[in-house]
Parts: sequence; structure tokens; C-alpha cells
Amino acid sequence: MNNKKLITGTIFFIIGVGLFWYVYQDINIQSITGALKELKYSWILLSVILGLLSTLVRALRWKILIESIGYKPKTINLFLSVQILYFINLVIPRGGELARCGMITKYEKIPFAKLLGTVFIERLTDLIAFIIIFIGVFFLQISLIKEIFSILKISPSSFQSKILIFGLVVILFMLFYWIFKKIGLLNKFQNKINKIKEEILDGIKSIMMIEKRWTYIFLTFLIFLLWLLMLYVVFFAYPPTFNMPLSAAVFTYTIGTFAFLLPIQAGIGVWHFLVSECLYLFGLNKEAGKMFALVAHTFTNLVYLIFGTIGFIIMPLINNNSRDRLDKSRNNNKH
Repeated sequence: MNNKKLITGTIFFIIGVGLFWYVYQDINIQSITGALKELKYSWILLSVILGLLSTLVRALRWKILIESIGYKPKTINLFLSVQILYFINLVIPRGGELARCGMITKYEKIPFAKLLGTVFIERLTDLIAFIIIFIGVFFLQISLIKEIFSILKISPSSFQSKILIFGLVVILFMLFYWIFKKIGLLNKFQNKINKIKEEILDGIKSIMMIEKRWTYIFLTFLIFLLWLLMLYVVFFAYPPTFNMPLSAAVFTYTIGTFAFLLPIQAGIGVWHFLVSECLYLFGLNKEAGKMFALVAHTFTNLVYLIFGTIGFIIMPLINNNSRDRLDKSRNNNKH
């Protein structure tokens, strides 16, 4: 199983790096340094602050779940563990979830398995919230969606060619259906879909059983709002995107999120491609879109690297100091 995950992770990483090269093969170092000189770093700083605030909100949301199973962890530990999560995810996709649970188990003495259960509910919550947001954006940007489909649509010149293409599609569909059924993939796919549906329903039930469920739901959408604002304020930092509307940021953020659903470190390559293409749909030239994606992605992940490292350093110090104070207090009480 580990070998399978390693092979899958390596393949996706190669795909991500390859896509990154494809996007930036025609960008030279002078263009990058020029873009960095143009940046208004006060907006970048605001993006960093919003990112830290989103981490705090995520920690508070996780605290609600942990308290619902009978434990009372320190908020600072949860905050730092989430920073460590982002840091680890840059190296090992999905590995950050295990790392943050490990840190909280170590310093808060909460069973690892119980923490994994809360993380599972969190991930289901984020998936449900993202589906709701995606559907909302889809309907709000329906005219843009229609435009994309009209660009992608093949327009044959005759009725006969349309019939031929339709026939080929039907034949291919039936062929793939027969192959998948023959080798058992169809049943596996159906079982997987049914399992996901059951997990989502179980997740909704779990959320509705939480004592502070409405606070939990509010914090969930607040996290997504802060993530969106993190991206949107970078629009003001880069002159070519300064006048772009909020709708461009909403659409770009939503589509760009798909990159993080893949097991690729920080969505490298895929995120850059999706973001630059989305901005192109809103009228931004290709080079400026690529530069914006590079700037936004680089600074976000630098923050994760810096604060994740700080989390690794500070977390043991804070908890060792607390333990020392507790030991001294016990000794004084004995005397």
C-alpha cells in the first residue's frame, strides 16, 4: 500500500512539475524580477495576515470538534499544529493531517485515533462547503461558463458529421462500459461513489450532533472567505490585476482549489495553470496571468514554510515551559 501511494505521489508530482515547466517555459528571469519590483508589498503583508487569521479560525473550529469528544486542548497548540500541517503538506501531500494529530497527541495527550476522527469530519465538512460554494459560483458565473463551452465546442459543418461524431461517442461509451464491467472496475467505481455518499451523509449527521454546530458551520465558511480574501488582496499588489473585479477572484479561487484535491505538493503546476487560464478568461493577458499565479503561490507557500518552521520550534518550548511550571507548582505544594 505504501509503495502504491509512493508511486502515485511520484507520478502526480512529475505531472505537476511538467505542467509548471509548460506554463513557464517562455518566462525569463528578467520578467520575474520585474514583476517583483512592481509589487506593492503592503498588500502581500495583508494577505499574510489573512492567512494567519484563517489558520487561527481553523484551529478554533478544530477545537470545537475535540471538545465535543471530551478534551480541552490549548488554542495555541492547535494553531501551531495547523501551521505544521501546511508545512508538511508542501513535502508530503496529505501528510500534514497525520503530523498535526501527532503533535497534539504528544503535547495534549489526546488519543491519536480520536484526533483522526475529528480530522475526517473536518475534511468532509470542507468538501461539503466547497461543493456548495462551487454550485453557487457556477450559477453566478453561468454566462462565463456558457462562453467557455462555446469556445470548447466542436462545430461540424454538416448534419452528417454531427451524426458521425455522436455515433462514435456512443460506440466509445459502450466499449468503455463493457471493458469496465468485464474487469470489475464499474462495480468498484459504483461502490466508491456509494461510499463517498455514505461518508458525506455521516459527516452531516456528525456535524449536526455537535453542541456548537452553528458556530462550527459559521467558522467553516469564514475559513473559505479568508482563503478567498488572501488571493483577492494579491490582485491589488500586482499592477496588471489591480482593477480586476471580485468576481474574477471568486471564480479563479474556486477553480484553482481543484488543484489541491490532487495529491501534488502545494498543487504545483496545476494551480498555476488553472489560475492563469481563469484570469485569461477575464481579459488578463497570458504572461501577466502566469506572473500573478507565480507571485500568489510563491508568497503563500513561503508563509507556510516560515510559520511551519516556527511552529516546530515554538511548540516544544511552550509545552516544556508549561510542564516545568506545573512540576514546580506540585513541588511547592508538597513543601
